[in-house]
Amino acid sequence: MTLTEMLYGILFQPVSTLQYLSREKPLSRAMLVFVSVLLFNALVNQAISLANIEELPFSLPINLLWIFGLMGVIFSVLLLFLMAGFFSLLSEVFFGRANASGLLVCLGFASVPGILGPPLQYAAILIKLPAGVVLFPLISIVWVMILQVMALRESLKLDTGKAILLYIFPLLLVFFLLAIIAASFISGFPFAEL
Repeated sequence: MTLTEMLYGILFQPVSTLQYLSREKPLSRAMLVFVSVLLFNALVNQAISLANIEELPFSLPINLLWIFGLMGVIFSVLLLFLMAGFFSLLSEVFFGRANASGLLVCLGFASVPGILGPPLQYAAILIKLPAGVVLFPLISIVWVMILQVMALRESLKLDTGKAILLYIFPLLLVFFLLAIIAASFISGFPFAEL
């Protein structure tokens, strides 16, 4: 499968494409696609911030914006590796199935619809369509999240319910930890014992 076929497949035939990607594991292509999406989005987001420059309370120099963008790309790549490893580990612990490299490739390609959000948001800003400023990126984010759940399902050979549970488990864990911290913080106040 060529890179063009992979990109077309992830958008229009995601199940069979993710099955292929998890089996064949073209890691270099996945990283190329993921980094390209991040760099393109950083460029468009810079244009968005420049379009809204009069609404910002302060502005950063252009060089600083590029440094923050580059740091964001590096952080996102590291986060992708951590996500793939964490999800694969959780899947192995809970369901006895692991495929970290296949999952890494699938998650990299699952970011492809994310390239649509910022340009459509920028277009909505330029044509003064306030609903599109929020709606277009939201649709893009939801599409990526659905593809990420499908990536978990196909690369780890799980059913949809287990893939969704695995996907939201880190959020539930963070919520649980925050609830414990809040409860211990509240119980530390003297009026809580009244």
